[in-house]
Amino acid sequence: MPDREISRAGLDVRLADGRTDLLDSIDQPPLARIRDRAAARRRRRRAAGSGGAALLCVAVAATLLLQPWTADGTAPSPPPVADAPPGGPVYTAAGITINGLTGSAVTGIPGTISDVEFVDPDHGYLLAGCPAGAPCPVSLARTGDGGLTWQYSELPWAAVGAELTGFPDGNLMITSGADTYVSLDQGRNWQPVGAGSGAGRVPATAGDLLRAGPGGRCGLAVEVWRPALPRAGAAATDPDLDVCWVAPAATADGAWWVGGTRDGNAAVAVTRDRGTHWRTVELPGTGVPAGPVEVTSLGSQAYATVLDADRRVLALFHSGDGGQSFSRTRSGGPAAPQGLSGEPVPLLDGRLLVAGTDRYFYVSADRGATFSRAEGSLPVVGRLTRTGAGYVAYDLFGSGWAAYSADGATWRKLQIN
Repeated sequence: MPDREISRAGLDVRLADGRTDLLDSIDQPPLARIRDRAAARRRRRRAAGSGGAALLCVAVAATLLLQPWTADGTAPSPPPVADAPPGGPVYTAAGITINGLTGSAVTGIPGTISDVEFVDPDHGYLLAGCPAGAPCPVSLARTGDGGLTWQYSELPWAAVGAELTGFPDGNLMITSGADTYVSLDQGRNWQPVGAGSGAGRVPATAGDLLRAGPGGRCGLAVEVWRPALPRAGAAATDPDLDVCWVAPAATADGAWWVGGTRDGNAAVAVTRDRGTHWRTVELPGTGVPAGPVEVTSLGSQAYATVLDADRRVLALFHSGDGGQSFSRTRSGGPAAPQGLSGEPVPLLDGRLLVAGTDRYFYVSADRGATFSRAEGSLPVVGRLTRTGAGYVAYDLFGSGWAAYSADGATWRKLQIN
């Protein structure tokens, strides 16, 4: 019996040793690579945007409508979740990301994209046309999923230099020379309207826009535009400065900025009740040539940029108190970028993003005092503009592509060209 117990104990030892050797011989899964793949998979799903989520919701809803319960009264097993469409290329530098085209089809549209308006992060509209030497019908496209899919139609008139205006409620206006057309059903039907004269005082309402009236470089009136009538009239009161620029849209907190000169000095003014009352803010310092001043803001951070006729930067001012006061952070000179193409974009992390007239992205981390070129894999860019809900980058890659961003840091290339 003792010998048998010893033999059994030896067998147990040999079995334990064999099990250990077997486990050691099995390759362990590459956990680091699995984590990397999981992270990439999450990025692809995020890049798929709201379109994939919307399709999934429709599919699930349809399943529940067709077979809400099994025969025994229990809830059925949910259908398997489909993978999101594969993500496209990602272009990035200096914390700025442009998500490229996904696996979805790209909509081809006649002409070249000239105007893009987003009234919220999902609903956007764009205008495309042809150059004067080869005119073609104006085309209007619309999206309801942030630019993943588009529907477009050619409008029943040919126009060169047409401009698209989007109103907060989704109504649209196209102006081309003396002709103006309005759509009150998101671009499905259009009707010609009179342009209005801009005469008389018109209290602006929530659905109206403020625009610069016609004229030269400065000395412009601030006008009220309405969905059914551009140039409905002048704002209720005038700002106390010589207006050279009017913001394309109100800020998120309802502030509408204008820029110009006052007593020969650069100055800005802001209204928070659509032109009924204005507050004028002079920009400090001497030696700033009088000229157009453009303002961009995000929360308490605001920037005022003084530009010449070629959009070279003459001076840049920063405010940390929502525009109550400004301090000068940059003077004009040879430092890049020498000129701005479109509007500066304040970022949530406190930096400032601009497109230079040399077609490169630049970022400032010191309130506009200095800028560094964002190299990496970011493409060249034509200009940056602000819409009612975010920003649009035009002529990416020098090939007519456009991208939309709600915050200026993460962009989605629109699947239309």
